[in-house]
Amino acid sequence: MKKRLLYRLMPLLSLFLLSYPTIAKNTGNGKKVYADYHGVRYTRNHDGMLGRWTMYADTQKSHTGINSLCYNADNLSGDKEPYMNEIASVHYPILGIQSDLDEDYIEYQILSAKTAGIDGFFIEWGFMGHENDVLLKAMQKVAARYDFEIGVNWCDGWLYYDWITKRYPEINTRKKKTEHYVRCYQYLIDSVFTGVTAPIVKGYPVFYLFGPGATVEEYKWAYERVRIPVGMNAPVVLRRWADWGRLENNRYIPVTHSEEIDEWIGLGAVPTAWLPARVRIMDAAHPYWDNYAETEDLIEFMKPFRDSIWNNPNPVFRIKSGFVMPGMDNRGCAGWGRGHFFYIPRDRGETYRKMWRFNMANKDSLDMVFIASWSDFTEGHEIAPTRENGIRELETTLYYSSLFKEKIADKRGLLLPERLFYLRKQFALLKDSGIDIEKKQVRMLNDAAKYISKEKYKKADGLLRACTDYVLKMSSRLMKENLNLSEKDLLRDSLDKQGYDVGKSLKLYLPKDLHHKLLKYNYEGYICFEYLDEGDDFIRIYSETNRIPKDKYSVVGSIRKNKTGQWKPVRIRLYKGNIFYKENNPAFYIKGRGHVRNIMLQYQMMHYEND
Repeated sequence: MKKRLLYRLMPLLSLFLLSYPTIAKNTGNGKKVYADYHGVRYTRNHDGMLGRWTMYADTQKSHTGINSLCYNADNLSGDKEPYMNEIASVHYPILGIQSDLDEDYIEYQILSAKTAGIDGFFIEWGFMGHENDVLLKAMQKVAARYDFEIGVNWCDGWLYYDWITKRYPEINTRKKKTEHYVRCYQYLIDSVFTGVTAPIVKGYPVFYLFGPGATVEEYKWAYERVRIPVGMNAPVVLRRWADWGRLENNRYIPVTHSEEIDEWIGLGAVPTAWLPARVRIMDAAHPYWDNYAETEDLIEFMKPFRDSIWNNPNPVFRIKSGFVMPGMDNRGCAGWGRGHFFYIPRDRGETYRKMWRFNMANKDSLDMVFIASWSDFTEGHEIAPTRENGIRELETTLYYSSLFKEKIADKRGLLLPERLFYLRKQFALLKDSGIDIEKKQVRMLNDAAKYISKEKYKKADGLLRACTDYVLKMSSRLMKENLNLSEKDLLRDSLDKQGYDVGKSLKLYLPKDLHHKLLKYNYEGYICFEYLDEGDDFIRIYSETNRIPKDKYSVVGSIRKNKTGQWKPVRIRLYKGNIFYKENNPAFYIKGRGHVRNIMLQYQMMHYEND
């Protein structure tokens, strides 16, 4: 356990050896950098579900020969810790899977972004009451503590799909949806474009309008009905312009003019880029993607923005935004189930650097830069730290955002939010294991977070070191007990030729004396088994729970089958807070269609030595 603790608390020991030179006052020139935020991603222990971490899709329309996606994010791969969840992404987040609604994780992301020179997140948002609206409010709450801005990338197409009708059945016509558009717009004005976390550039509230929802006429009608508070400048709309273009003689030719975009300009919107076009067709060098782009294509894609927007003196362009992205690999979703695989190479970070350099060649014309994205692991264009790429994209962002803002780049802060996050989780583990955490230590962590936010990295580092010493000291007082239970300990059912049939619910019972221990002591646990991958339905594991809503928190894990005909291994984490053990009742139920075998439960119980 001590080895695992050191892994978690000291991701890069070299950071502790950094010297701390004096940094001059770092005020900058008022330009801004924002990042798109894609969600919502959940975890079983925090939310009772997984959200965008998991993905199942039929991809037979793809020309790659990849016929399906089956990402079972509950399942952990690997023979030893740190295990990795089988998530819908080609890159694995450096912290593992976390809940977007976990305040510790929100804090980590906001502080990580700030240390990289990012001023705010634009949450992908559709309408009030949607799950992304919950995320928006959760982000605003934490951002207010750290001088961070929260805006929206308004995906107003969500409002015109049937998504809104499923939530609000009375909004069932396009006319009613456009009327609701007014209410959503007013909500943004009152709750997002004002207040301490409002995204403000040159005195103007700013938001990105992704579309493809309201037409020009519908938007105009809706905007005329919203109320702009006295003293507030009208919001600036950054309207997505991402026409596809074409390939001629192996050279990408971008679209340089759009009549529809001209109509949006007539309403005061500012055309702004999104993910560059991928017009090249799958070839021998790119067998896993239906279409791809080369790095040179990205620069050609951006040139019309430079020529027609950035360097255009037209006063209608009140805020001019650059655009950068690190690359793309959407094998996590294949176009969100539409069966199309896209690829833009990261080229070991050079793609991202080239896009930044193109923007910085025109930095005097730009008021802000928009990054796509902070967290779209599923489409593979995240800049958040991953195990594969480390903090490379954050280092690039810091370097160029500092150049853009005319500030001094200070790399000392980049790894501090990760250390802070692990310490908060270790404090929680110690508390759950019966150790009272000193209030002084909690204050030190809170102060460290504030110092990170204010770029006082030396002070933050000192506090984090002290808290690390405290955690190691208190962890040495934890007693641990390992316990492995096999089928003979757990099952009363009989084995057939293919294993155990779960069609009538396979029940797992614990030894009598174990219930009390598991209820009394903290533990880390896993349920392991193999399943026969026949068909495409689910095998799910349930437990009793006291958490509400029970239909969510009673699900220990869910495994979608994918018709391979093979026996596949499963390892699923058991969360103490979700599971309630009743004596003489089954501890777990495995339900579905098909067979399982080699079932095992593994526990490591932890408690304070005075227990």
